Amino acid sequence: MTLQDNHLYEFAPFVLDAAKGMLLRDGESVRLTPKAFETLLVLVRNAFQLVEKEQLLNEVWPDSFVEEGSLSRNIHELRRALGDDSSEPRFIKTIPKRGYRFIAPVKISALANAQPGLGGGEADSTIIEKHTFARIISHDLDEIGTPVEADQASSVAPVAALEPSAMPGLAKRAKLIKTAAVIAGVLLAGAIGVFILVKPPQVHAPRSSRATTTLVRLTNNDAMDCGAVWSPDGSRIAFWSNRDGKNEIYTMDADGSNLKRLTNNMSDDDSPKWSPDGRKVLFDSERDGNREVYVMDADGGNQTRLTRNSAIDSGTTWSPDGSKIAFASNRDNPNPFNFDIYVMNADGSDVKRIVSDPEYDAEPKWSPDGRKILFVTGRNGNFDVYAMNPDGTGQKNLTQDNDRLDGSPSWSPDGRSIAFVRNTDGKDQIYVMDSDGDNLLRVTNDSSNNRSPSWSPDGSKLIFQTDRDGNWEIYIVSVDGELTRLTNDPADDLAPSWSPDGSKLAFSSNRDSKQHIYVMNADGSALEQITNSLGEDTEPAWSPDGKRIAFTSSRDGNKEIYLMNADGSNQARLAASSGIDISPKWSPDGRILFTSDRDGQGDLYVMDADGGNITRLTTIGAGQAVWSPDGSKISFIRPSIEKIAGFFPLELYVMDIDGRSMRMLTTSPLTKSLPYWSSDGKNIAFVAEILGPRANLFQVDLEGRSVKRVTAGPKVDSRPSYSPDGSKLAFHTNRDGNYEIYVMNLR
Repeated sequence: MTLQDNHLYEFAPFVLDAAKGMLLRDGESVRLTPKAFETLLVLVRNAFQLVEKEQLLNEVWPDSFVEEGSLSRNIHELRRALGDDSSEPRFIKTIPKRGYRFIAPVKISALANAQPGLGGGEADSTIIEKHTFARIISHDLDEIGTPVEADQASSVAPVAALEPSAMPGLAKRAKLIKTAAVIAGVLLAGAIGVFILVKPPQVHAPRSSRATTTLVRLTNNDAMDCGAVWSPDGSRIAFWSNRDGKNEIYTMDADGSNLKRLTNNMSDDDSPKWSPDGRKVLFDSERDGNREVYVMDADGGNQTRLTRNSAIDSGTTWSPDGSKIAFASNRDNPNPFNFDIYVMNADGSDVKRIVSDPEYDAEPKWSPDGRKILFVTGRNGNFDVYAMNPDGTGQKNLTQDNDRLDGSPSWSPDGRSIAFVRNTDGKDQIYVMDSDGDNLLRVTNDSSNNRSPSWSPDGSKLIFQTDRDGNWEIYIVSVDGELTRLTNDPADDLAPSWSPDGSKLAFSSNRDSKQHIYVMNADGSALEQITNSLGEDTEPAWSPDGKRIAFTSSRDGNKEIYLMNADGSNQARLAASSGIDISPKWSPDGRILFTSDRDGQGDLYVMDADGGNITRLTTIGAGQAVWSPDGSKISFIRPSIEKIAGFFPLELYVMDIDGRSMRMLTTSPLTKSLPYWSSDGKNIAFVAEILGPRANLFQVDLEGRSVKRVTAGPKVDSRPSYSPDGSKLAFHTNRDGNYEIYVMNLR
């Protein structure tokens, strides 16, 4: 294989130097055979994509015939060098019978030193490009970075007062940033910090879209089906039901099929909880005269009593390693309603009380990392969700700002979020919040009761019980609530844009091998491809009258703004330059706002619809701008004016169109991107990246006082776009493996 780039590929704690053929771990060389190194380079270059075995064989051994055993030995050598485990991979995942996928986030730094007489470049010049494949920006298309130095960003002059020459030089930022905040640092780093797409996979011809809802009903009978929980591998669901008379424990496959009854006696058995390894199920039973804790094998065998007390023992949770069980009991209290929290070994021995309070304390839930336990308490005059250490210390109220009844907490698999039930307007509704109680998001919003949320193992869905059909049934819903999926294709569908009348959506997709522009009806029907160039066509934006679409294309060598009719005809380039022009957005009066580095750094420009009258709006290093609906303001992204958690993250700003009254609306360590105004001009949706990689959609008012979470999925939600009437929010997300277009109802 020929190495033709000078890139440094960084995936913590490793750096892969393509030019020198070296793998470094924390600055120290890691020994690899040449073929193992070349195998790793192919995988890293195609991060997050399936690399077929045939492709690896052809690229690593281009002129030789070798058997697959040679490839397998290389993969084995790489896993040993990386400290990777094929059963729980962090870097290289095997796709059975097909190939391999590199699954760790990768940051790329290109250090290209031009030499005299080579390619006509200036002698001793250095070009630095920094990229990331943490999947928030890597699939959000090319974003021009800002060159503001961190130590100079603490003060910002009026837009008109700052000149490009006032910005610090590029050379100071050449050093690789090896921190968890790499996404924000990358955008601060280079004069042209361009975020690019990983080369798209080859896909087949487009197929019609079919809209589907994320709300799925799993059970349908006249009995009560309640308390559903996913098995750790996601293949089965345990729940309890009185469909055969008494409450009994059942399991079913994740799609609701293959129902099996696990318990069968004359008393009530309920509240199943899977052990962390999926081999056992805890449950509550009254078969011995009072409610006690039992355990059984996952197939219903070996049903064993764990607690033996005349009081009520109930509401169990496993520790993450399966060695302990927490539960609630009123065994040490004269008041039968005064429950406390206890912990015992998995065999029922060594029972210890860890919460002792005169009021009700119950429903313990162990965190995935074992460091916290959630519980519900009535000590404040209403029911609240608390978190504490496993020994009962450090108790903290997570829902203290609300006087409504809260209960049924459930940890997300990554421990970052908590689902719980809150009584709102007389009905139980499901909410999600961060593990510290911040960023509250309402998941269900209807006239029924919705209870007992439990997370899917991948963190993308919640299973719950609801009486919306007249009796208690089990449903599954996206963690964000009910969404509509508009596209369903192996390719990546990106950057949805509403037509002004709300009847259509334009977006880009690589279903024809390169990113091209497509248009479909707002319900996902009538899909039509309207561009088919030799380059990448992305970022469609409808004109205010709906007759034209502006977009970004690389068909002529570098990225520039193009315009076409809404049916794809009369495609023409606007304002050609040697720089990069991206992110077109229309003003209400028909001009085009865009981001360009044509004058040396990424900043905001505006032009007429025919490409004339180009005017530079900012000289401060800004990008991703969008006009307010009334045309009076512009929202955009640039580095923070103050240091936050030790660095200067990208934040959301708003200013008047003449550059006055610039204000920073967000203030947090999270990297912000891709703002979009609500149709009434009162709020701005944006993307906030949460390291993982994970990105969710948020909304902020124009004063920056009210930041509201809009999605809470475990993957990347990006490119928000409000419908013209403000009733829906379209976005793209990879929560189903690849990027698809979704729509959320806002009212």
